[in-house]
Amino acid sequence: MVNVIPRLSVAFLPKVFNTRYRLARMTNRYDRFGRVIRKMLFDGDDMIVVPQSGVAKRIDLDIEIEDAGQRNVVPSDVVKGVIDNSRDIFLMNFCLCRKSNHCKDYPADVGCIFIGKGTHRIPPEYGRFLTKEEANVFIDECDQMGLVHIIGRNKLDSIWLHTGDHHDLLTICNCCPCCCLWNMVRDINKDISAVYTRMEGASISMDADRCIGCGQCRDICFAKAVTIEGSKAVIDQDKCRVCGRCANICPKDAIEVTYDPSCVESEVQRILKLVNM
Repeated sequence: MVNVIPRLSVAFLPKVFNTRYRLARMTNRYDRFGRVIRKMLFDGDDMIVVPQSGVAKRIDLDIEIEDAGQRNVVPSDVVKGVIDNSRDIFLMNFCLCRKSNHCKDYPADVGCIFIGKGTHRIPPEYGRFLTKEEANVFIDECDQMGLVHIIGRNKLDSIWLHTGDHHDLLTICNCCPCCCLWNMVRDINKDISAVYTRMEGASISMDADRCIGCGQCRDICFAKAVTIEGSKAVIDQDKCRVCGRCANICPKDAIEVTYDPSCVESEVQRILKLVNM
């Protein structure tokens, strides 16, 4: 049977895409509405933001990282570790968020990767299956573009793609700062935003002596975790997901993102348990 739901979704969702902020605010204003939205669209979700590998600095450890060899372990190895333990790897030939938002800064033809048996219900004209090697090369290309990986179980994707049980589909988003669906995290209620977390072992800090209060970090922060107080930027650690974009854009290198490489393998294993591979 032809799966027509994704085709209807691609036609309809761009028309309502930017209402997501208003709907997110409504989940804060109306408790019952927030509970219904969480149950319908986010029930069982677990999404992890992976710091940009180019700006993240590893914490020095006295222990050896098993199987790391001489190669430096980087945050995006969380994504590659999941890919290396997967089959049924499907690359979309468009990003629905950038397509819907008419993105002018990043290519709309660089889409998500989906993993799991649910991928076999995605219309074939929407992309192609990849080998593990091809998928890892694609992740490197996304890193070079400055896109941020968000990985985990996302019920919304199983709904609009109509892939069945949301435990049968794992999402790897490659997000730009201007169009990501998860920008709504800044407005949505805490029960829903709690499913969208920073990577284990990732942290961020601000050097107030270096900061000049230019506001570039505040402007690029999708979570609204940065404010300017007086002449200095301040990061709200409760809101920040440690994506690393602010560190990448800071003209004075006042922001430092660090990660614990020993957490990479445990994050891989945790993510693999989210979806029926």
